Amino acid sequence: MKQYLLAICLGLMMLSAAGAQEPTNLVANPGMEEVMSNGFAVGWGGGEFGKLGSNVILDSKLAHSGKNSIRVGTNPRSFVTCAAKPFAVKSNTTYYVTWWCRTDGMKQARAYLWLQSNKAQRVVPDANQFITQEWTQHFAQYTTTADETSLGPVLTTHHISESAGGYAWFDDVGVYEGGFPPEIALLYKAVLRNRQGISETALVLSKSAALTVWTDNLAAKIYREDGVPDYAKPAKEVILSGARGEQDYAQVAVLPAADLAGVELAVADLKGPGTIPAARVEWWPVGYCSITKVKNQQTRKGFTPDPLLRTGPVEAKAGQNTPFLISVSIPREAKAGTYKGSVTIKAGGKPIATVPLAVQVYNFDLPQDPAFRTVLCYTANLFKRWDQRPLEDIEKDIIRVLYAHGTRGKGTFSEVPAKIVEGKVVCDFTAFDQQIQWSIDNLHLNVFFLGPQFGGGTSEGWEKHSKWLGMEPLSNDFNRLFPEYLRQVGQHLRQKGWLDMAYLYLWDEPEPSYFDKVVALQKLALQADPGFKIWETTSPNNEAFWGVVKAWAVPFGRPYFTEESVDKRRAAGDEIWVYNIPASLEGPTQIHRLWFWQAAKYGAVGALLWSTTYYHKIDPWEDITPEPYVIGHHQESLYVYEAGQAIMIYPDKQGGPPLPTLRLKLLQKGIDDFGYLTILQQRLMAQAQAQKMADPQGYARAEMRKMAGGLVKDINSYVTDTSVLASTRAAVARRIEELELPAAKARSYWWCWW
Repeated sequence: MKQYLLAICLGLMMLSAAGAQEPTNLVANPGMEEVMSNGFAVGWGGGEFGKLGSNVILDSKLAHSGKNSIRVGTNPRSFVTCAAKPFAVKSNTTYYVTWWCRTDGMKQARAYLWLQSNKAQRVVPDANQFITQEWTQHFAQYTTTADETSLGPVLTTHHISESAGGYAWFDDVGVYEGGFPPEIALLYKAVLRNRQGISETALVLSKSAALTVWTDNLAAKIYREDGVPDYAKPAKEVILSGARGEQDYAQVAVLPAADLAGVELAVADLKGPGTIPAARVEWWPVGYCSITKVKNQQTRKGFTPDPLLRTGPVEAKAGQNTPFLISVSIPREAKAGTYKGSVTIKAGGKPIATVPLAVQVYNFDLPQDPAFRTVLCYTANLFKRWDQRPLEDIEKDIIRVLYAHGTRGKGTFSEVPAKIVEGKVVCDFTAFDQQIQWSIDNLHLNVFFLGPQFGGGTSEGWEKHSKWLGMEPLSNDFNRLFPEYLRQVGQHLRQKGWLDMAYLYLWDEPEPSYFDKVVALQKLALQADPGFKIWETTSPNNEAFWGVVKAWAVPFGRPYFTEESVDKRRAAGDEIWVYNIPASLEGPTQIHRLWFWQAAKYGAVGALLWSTTYYHKIDPWEDITPEPYVIGHHQESLYVYEAGQAIMIYPDKQGGPPLPTLRLKLLQKGIDDFGYLTILQQRLMAQAQAQKMADPQGYARAEMRKMAGGLVKDINSYVTDTSVLASTRAAVARRIEELELPAAKARSYWWCWW
């Protein structure tokens, strides 16, 4: 953490030194005030997709500063660009970029800036602006490669639909070598803190010449070499909180002056209005993964805290942090109030420190099965490198780990085998039934994907589809026999009572060029049984799927998630899910939790993560960044992954059940937070009904969204300070307790909360 704080302040420190020269803006005519005889800004041009005077104009009526700005329009399913004159740059040098942008009506479009070098197009992170927003300042930085000698900013809009609309205005564009001028640097410092999730929440529990013990919350990244943060304050105890049936977490780090062997924790009962048994207090050593390749240049490389190791003694190196994760699972029979006890830190079997622990138990319960439905996908056979047990045993252990973290969806496809006998479809439900019934009995399954899935997901087009029993999709034989197959499957699911939890997932992420074929495939399914829930990973902006898709997995970002189209499909009775759940080590860790506050604010009922085990050409213990994947109709592109992307569990190198991560724990807490907001909305609605308000559901929804809005400003725009998260969550809990709901009014999570 110290390294990040130093990095943020470095530019300011250098500029404040005696004789320091303020950086010069390398962009000619950054405010578009100099105008050519043709009426356009000096040093700016349309670029490949921009036409001066048509979709790119100099606007003298609207500007952030001065008189002029550049207004960029939109093209249907395409780009509009306006490029600045390139300027010379040094190799292997960091350049700092800023610009102001205003948008209007960009519902299915984005406005952003990228850099054109003499070698390639360079996209900078956090550059997008959407919908209608007033003038907003953006910041980025880019480090040139060894062979780059020039850069030039390119103002751009990108529209994703056939009917273009909306405008973006750009002004005051700046590119600086080595750092921003002081007044901009101060603003950038605040932006960086929020982007990196820096929260001054570390607390020192005890300190001596031999040993320092300190604590921080679940979202903190405690690096071995960073020591105790300078801003850490003294504290007497670790404080956790939660509802009955909830598990809460904190990290405790040991920083010794000399090497310590056999460091472990010993737990005891917690006493208060009753007793929380020691068996409810758990701990794990925090392990480290290696980040060597990143997508976002600002991501810290090196050993990064992430996996949670098996509970047991570890070595604590001198001058390095050795962190542990502590949890308390609050019993469902616990009385509300504060419980206190301690955790003893031992080395070589001898006590070396005591960690006082307090747990506040709220006077309400979280349901055993969460309000928010999640499907976390996985590939069990990838564990065979480390685990030689039967694949069925490996898969059950994966499911158990995911279940323990709040997911109730089955993370693999379930498909009923079939064959054609004398021209008729014959299904065998034996293995299918055993698999689903085991998941229901042991893991309270409430969602599963029903196959077959025919293709999609890698931008390869319709041509790469799979066949069904040797038949081409949409061929005459297929169109005759596939509906009969699904008719039998639908009938069987009805008899079992499983139809409502089955989501028929025939194609993944379809592209506009073949929407008609995917829709035809889905209509065949509905012809077989109109009760099937057709699932599709696409935006409701794509009206071709209206009336066919019943469960939308909407990419949870603008411009794909637009309230107008989402609300229309929700009003039509469709389910709104969102994806992908964050699963990367780049960016603030608390996003893994805040994302679920966003899901609540925007009315999602569930979420998908496409993989938790994507070890593509890597050993996650050696390098946590999956290798790029070839995509495209002609295998012409590479998809580059972020560090840790789609990896939320680790294989145990000694075999046995997979190891969870700090990120998976944050996901679990996000699901819990969604549960808090659901309970709050239920109780607010009951209060509104008792007071005979005109629209009880609307009132309750608005109040819940107001609470979530304290953390979620817009889609993927968060307040990342974890102290704000903690205070907001506590406020939600207090309000729930104030609105105690009579048992007769309680509802299950299946109620229509939106």
